[in-house]
Amino acid sequence: MKNSILRIYPVMFLALLIGFPPASTRAQEPDSMYPERIHPGPKEYALDVFIPHIWQGTKASFAREESLIAMGAGAWATAAVHTQDEKIDDYWHAEEPLGDAAFIGDIWGEGYIQAAACLGMYGWAWHTNDQRLATTAEVLTEAMIIQMLAINAIKPLVGRERPDSQDNLSFPSGHTGAAFTMAAVIDHRYGHKWGVPLYALALYTGLERMQDHMHYASDVTMGATIAMTVGYQTSRHHDDYPYKNAWHQEKINKISILPYSPDGKEFGLMMSMTLK
Repeated sequence: MKNSILRIYPVMFLALLIGFPPASTRAQEPDSMYPERIHPGPKEYALDVFIPHIWQGTKASFAREESLIAMGAGAWATAAVHTQDEKIDDYWHAEEPLGDAAFIGDIWGEGYIQAAACLGMYGWAWHTNDQRLATTAEVLTEAMIIQMLAINAIKPLVGRERPDSQDNLSFPSGHTGAAFTMAAVIDHRYGHKWGVPLYALALYTGLERMQDHMHYASDVTMGATIAMTVGYQTSRHHDDYPYKNAWHQEKINKISILPYSPDGKEFGLMMSMTLK
């Protein structure tokens, strides 16, 4: 019985993976299509791009029909796995099939590792003048933030106790979410050659969290569902450079400040701006 239950778990993830769209055609675009200067620069991203893109990615992840279908399928799979949570937890905690190498999954799912990966990709893109890689780092940053906010908002609302009784923040798994977000974005942007190994590492992360007695199988399932949906949808509907969805598309050319006294009694200042 235990062996059959354990076989269901990876098969379910494989089915979810196959159900998502294949790699983006952006991965095959020639380098000549990209500008010489890497976009966005740090200031450009902070002032013009970040907030509009986070909002755009959030809507794509949670308000589109295909996103709701994916979330619904994942929720159904989570409910099915939930019925076997105790049995699966007993096996993984007692047998520890991953052995001493399990720590790799724990480290890979840490938020600071994923943040370092985003920064490293962006820095290497600037060093090599690789616009596609810079855009991927931009997408990955946004998807990571969206899934992190979503998962950490759900955790206290559900209030599920962890298997080790450490706290009530078991559902969904944040480590699993971070790992599957990375896999989804890279798979969509660079294809299955890079995506499949990262999915294997993400699955390993989820299994490690179960072995470490930090999450139930259903926690991992829902974390992966949210992450895959956010990762793919944020990437698919991302506003790549040249941006259409930015705040400061028109730049201020000239500012004039003049004295202003409409009734001759009160005094103030009037500012005018010329846009180009």
